[in-house]
Amino acid sequence: MLYKKMLRDLSDYKIQFISVFLMAFVGVFIFAGVGGEANCLEVNIDNLYEDTNLADGWIYATDISSDFQGKVNDLNSTTSSERQLVITSTANFSNSPDIELHFVENNTISKFYLAEGKELNLSDEDGVWLDKKFADEKGLNVGDNISFKFNGMTIEKEIRGLGYSPEYVYNLPYYAVKANHTEYGFAYMSHNAFPMDNVQYNVLHVKFNGNDGDFEDVLSEKLGGDYSSFMPRQSHTSVKVYQGTIDQFKMIGNILPTIFILVSMLMLLTSMKRVITHQRTQIGVLKANGFKNRTIMLHYLSYGFVLVSLGSILGLISGPIFIYKLAYASLCKIFSLPYLRPVDGVGFAYAVVIMVLLSIIVSYYSIKSIVNEPPSTIIRPKAPKATTSSFVEKLGFWKHLSFNFRWNYRDAKRNNFRAIMTVVGVLGCTVILISAFGLYDGMNDAEHWQYDVIDHFESKLVIDMDATPSQIDDVAKDVDGDKIMESSIEIESDSMKKTGTLLVLNGTDLITPTDIDKNRINIKDDEVAISQKMANLLGVGVGDTVRMHIKDSDKWVDVKIDKIHGHPSSQGLVMSAKKLDDLGLNYTTTSILTAKHIDNDYNGIKSVIYIDDLIDSSRELNTPLWIIIYALMFFAVVLALIVLYNLGLLSFLEMERDIGTLKVLGFKTRSLTKLLLTQSLVFIIIGFLLGIPAGYRILVMIWQQSSEKYYIVSVLTFTNIICTFLIVLAVSIIINLYFSRKIKNLDMVEALKILE
Repeated sequence: MLYKKMLRDLSDYKIQFISVFLMAFVGVFIFAGVGGEANCLEVNIDNLYEDTNLADGWIYATDISSDFQGKVNDLNSTTSSERQLVITSTANFSNSPDIELHFVENNTISKFYLAEGKELNLSDEDGVWLDKKFADEKGLNVGDNISFKFNGMTIEKEIRGLGYSPEYVYNLPYYAVKANHTEYGFAYMSHNAFPMDNVQYNVLHVKFNGNDGDFEDVLSEKLGGDYSSFMPRQSHTSVKVYQGTIDQFKMIGNILPTIFILVSMLMLLTSMKRVITHQRTQIGVLKANGFKNRTIMLHYLSYGFVLVSLGSILGLISGPIFIYKLAYASLCKIFSLPYLRPVDGVGFAYAVVIMVLLSIIVSYYSIKSIVNEPPSTIIRPKAPKATTSSFVEKLGFWKHLSFNFRWNYRDAKRNNFRAIMTVVGVLGCTVILISAFGLYDGMNDAEHWQYDVIDHFESKLVIDMDATPSQIDDVAKDVDGDKIMESSIEIESDSMKKTGTLLVLNGTDLITPTDIDKNRINIKDDEVAISQKMANLLGVGVGDTVRMHIKDSDKWVDVKIDKIHGHPSSQGLVMSAKKLDDLGLNYTTTSILTAKHIDNDYNGIKSVIYIDDLIDSSRELNTPLWIIIYALMFFAVVLALIVLYNLGLLSFLEMERDIGTLKVLGFKTRSLTKLLLTQSLVFIIIGFLLGIPAGYRILVMIWQQSSEKYYIVSVLTFTNIICTFLIVLAVSIIINLYFSRKIKNLDMVEALKILE
């Protein structure tokens, strides 16, 4: 019988209970969906790293001898090592794509992952195992021949297999603006395939026990000076960018869904209060007919249990599937993985358990007081609360205030729980909206900062590695361009080592460094500027000294920091060619910048990048984040609509007798609507003002968890605040207009007989 009653009640109060269901669904949907995507990325990359035995660290040197390898192996923490010769070559295609050649000695660490063809054979002198994405773009298959040119030599090999590498999951060379595997790739070969008898290995892959810092300290102490640099796994560009994507998903998936979950409990609480208030007489009749307190309590606990369980389970199942399908295509463009299999949401089942437990607690709180009352009391409607005059009401100005204000003040004081719930509900809506709009503004601000404030060139001509100085000078003169140098570097402070970028400005105005407030700064010829994000990571500031070395160079130099600049997507050092020379490092032109749109082909130019390509690349790289931002905006509006409707309904329910009395006294529907709207606006403003700093704080936390490559300032624009307020206000007005119809159609006799 009670089961049938529950079904009737769910039908009678379907709007409120659908709201509870939706909030529980959305909260777990986002939590399991976004968190599940992070879990999916993490599980798949962990499987790949395990399958390929990715190195724990890489030791770089000009020549890694067997004696040096033996000394590394003798370190207590070292478990295994393998030498490789890594050389940048160009393949025999018209666009001269860059191919990173790996001549491997054992293929036991950071192994080539085979997708097609035969396993890598160390005794095969004529075979090559090629990057599958590059091969697919070039139409190459197993059995085809391909030539590589490097150091004045050309070698031709037959493709034995196609596959992937754990070191190139994220592979975007400095000159590339977006994933285009026709321009670059990698290849693995046996050391026997090297065209010379003596293989001069330059990379030692190491597996070790313990943490990176301890191993590096021991390595430096025992073998310092015998190698150029050591890179731990977490500093590897591919590993770092991939992990940054995971961290972003986790941050968004852990923080924002919590608000939906809390609001869903708020909706359940208000809905249960309404049901129980309307059914006081029914509860009294049930008790009078012998139903025990426990039976009645379990009956009302089942409302929240059923709704929240169904919504949570549906969100748990659909969230990971939907978000996975939504983000799959963009993630596959950014990362090169042999597999990206979805992960079910079972790992997030604890969220369902928490939701169900919370629903039981909330439902229990709603019913606990009434079931302990005797049937003779429950069968009568609950009398309104008696209130006394507060301190404010005894002040002299109280009598001069409008009736509207005084009535709303007393009503809020008498129904303080409803007031608090309304404020909390609006606060939650504001936090979600502020965060979503803030993420949107931050992405657009970063794009504007880089491509409108810092970069002023139209075309960027990437220099071919075989270009001669005279060719470079001729091209620069013909296009009226400025020569610059860009390179990957390692930077080390007393407590930290990071990889970054080196930008050498050769007196150009086509790139203008700025501070974090986007004001242009002048970096003199004898000065070095470090990016704010890199300074934060290294724990250094102006006046401090760091050590750096350029990729593929064994020479470390001490660099004093003179200034700090800001850049949204490039973290490292900026200096002049003169300063680079003063540090004893060679200046090598890598690009030519020009304000012209260049369509001509030049000898010595590898490719031409346009500013529009850079913008498109930036947007493509951030597609997964944009998807989440738009989803949050949509759900935030839905949240505002559901919250304000339910709270408006509760307000109308609690004030039904008061409204009936006011109508009898002659108050028009318009005046009563204004009365409700005034109270609603006050609560909205309070919740909105409290939600602004809370939303901004969450926004800061999200950006702080972004990849080390990016420095995005948390932006709380006036437009963001106004749009958030207008959305909440518009929803509130719509809801109040809806309830004005209820006021107009209110049965005054029924409303005034509520206490009989």
